[in-house]
Amino acid sequence: MNSKTIVQLQDGVDPDQVGVKNARLGVLADEGVQVPEGFVVTASAYRSFVEANRLGPVIAQEMRRFRAGRDLVVVAAAIRTAFRDASLPATVADEILRAYAALGGEGTEVAVRCSPVAPQDDGREEVFLHLRCGADVLAACRRCFASLFSAVAVGNREVIGADQLAAVMPVTVQRMVRSDLGGSGTAYGESTFVRIMAGWGLGSPPATDADLYSVHPGGRSLIVKHRGAKRAKTVYADPRGTRTVPATPSEQTGLVLTDDEIREIAGWSVIADRLFKHPMELEWAKDGCSGDLSVVEVRRRAIPAVTIDAPDYSGAWARVT
Repeated sequence: MNSKTIVQLQDGVDPDQVGVKNARLGVLADEGVQVPEGFVVTASAYRSFVEANRLGPVIAQEMRRFRAGRDLVVVAAAIRTAFRDASLPATVADEILRAYAALGGEGTEVAVRCSPVAPQDDGREEVFLHLRCGADVLAACRRCFASLFSAVAVGNREVIGADQLAAVMPVTVQRMVRSDLGGSGTAYGESTFVRIMAGWGLGSPPATDADLYSVHPGGRSLIVKHRGAKRAKTVYADPRGTRTVPATPSEQTGLVLTDDEIREIAGWSVIADRLFKHPMELEWAKDGCSGDLSVVEVRRRAIPAVTIDAPDYSGAWARVT
């Protein structure tokens, strides 16, 4: 496969080509962390699409109209429409279809997601779930390219003076993790412990409703478990949407993760903090069919400001931040 068009997710370590999210997943995969198999339609593929369809002049013209007073929402919608009506270059489409065939081809369930390179481009992240054919994968890639021109993303770039024509949007295609039949949650390091939140179904449940585990990693790991109520869960709904349903009685009274699974996720969290030299938060998912755990996203964790009380020279107490 043409490395300029397609990069295997496990090899995707160049954020300028694959986006920040994919680059981080690639780094973790190199360290043995389980990441769902997949590939990235690169920034170069996006540029080929724009050039082949002469979308650059369309973007420039609509931006001139915006700067002359036309409504931002109208301008952004016009650009997105041009993107969605355009066709992928044959070479790019063929590379995507070959990469999809390598994952299993027609009938193989995949998720297609945007993977922005720049923070200001993360204005409207398109996600397409449980796609099962190559034609749908190609259509989702075009939609992800078009999402680069959501009104929010266009406005963000205008505010900071970024070049609208220089923006790019890589796209991620991954095997579906059936966490709707399993579980999902987050994990992050805090002091000498790893904190894990877990719930049934898709996404991260509210902390007040989730299982909460505190793990002290090591040869003889210490695990403290708090069972949450887990009253509801999010599952897939046709066509390609989601819905919230009540959890079963056994799900409410049981724990989402076993001790071995808790230790595995905690180990991944330690690896992420070491590799990125910054506190990170992992988003993980458990496939309800295979039972496999995977990391689906890793992001920098905001460190709360520390406030210290100290006496001033007059003896009164002053707050130092």
